[in-house]
Amino acid sequence: MRIICSLAILVLTSSLAQSACPPPGIIVRDITADRFYIDAASSVPDEAILARNKASLAALDHNLYPIIKFSDAALTGDTGAAQCAIQLLIAEARGGGMLGTMSSRQAGYERKWRTAGVAIAYLKVKRWAAPDARATIEPWLTSLALNVETDYGAPKEPNNHYYWAGLASAAVGTATGDGALLAYARRAYLSGLESIQPDGVLPRELARKGRALSYHNYALAPLILMAELAAARGEDWYQLRDGAIHRLVARTVSGIKDPSAFARLAGVPTVEIPTGGILGWLAFYRARFPRKAEGAPNGPFNYNWLGGNLTLIAAKGLRASP
Repeated sequence: MRIICSLAILVLTSSLAQSACPPPGIIVRDITADRFYIDAASSVPDEAILARNKASLAALDHNLYPIIKFSDAALTGDTGAAQCAIQLLIAEARGGGMLGTMSSRQAGYERKWRTAGVAIAYLKVKRWAAPDARATIEPWLTSLALNVETDYGAPKEPNNHYYWAGLASAAVGTATGDGALLAYARRAYLSGLESIQPDGVLPRELARKGRALSYHNYALAPLILMAELAAARGEDWYQLRDGAIHRLVARTVSGIKDPSAFARLAGVPTVEIPTGGILGWLAFYRARFPRKAEGAPNGPFNYNWLGGNLTLIAAKGLRASP
């Protein structure tokens, strides 16, 4: 693994939480991870490979988790936490974090998810970033998003990965004002809408058999977050393609409430039910469309690669910072 050690040691203390800002760790440029599904439907994981991937990603995540944690604290008014997140972002940018070699397509997936989460974290703290900090962080985020776009392009058979790539571009484009990134995000979003069938099903996610419901939810999460980022820019993406996104929401929520019906759609005895932070899109959707989300889980929701504490972010509002 090619790495760059940061020389800076930060001793900032957050103003309200009074928690010390950690020094930046070893900056990880290269990502090593392997495909962990072992069946044709990509529904059965190899637990040993999952554990190996987690260990390989540990140093990278040791750096990225605090960025997201402190950006959440910034939303509560903790300006010290905001400055901590900014300094940690600067260290990543100066070290070229995640801009090295991807060992496999899975490694590219890992970069894509983390780019989305870190870019949303930056959106939360950008208002406190000085011009020189922005000039360091934003080109790095743009480079990450462009690498993600290169990895995915416009796939002939789009699935949830394309929507997550779109979210990475949407988050970075919203933070930087990059119109080309926002255009890519819109294409990915529209691709998702065009894949939604009249009954709300995504055929490529339904093919995941026992994980079909989880992958409908996993595809829905970046689509909702892209719509929320668009709303922060004054655009209504919920109404695009005659509001197709609502059909996907309705199908997913009904599956969570009655997984047996969803299992019949997938042609399997049972389906995995999504739980926890990956349901965080609901915090945003329920705020806009409470009746359409009736009976769905209430949270709280926390998912790093959607930006952190989704319940808090939805309450405070995603914003395109000046």
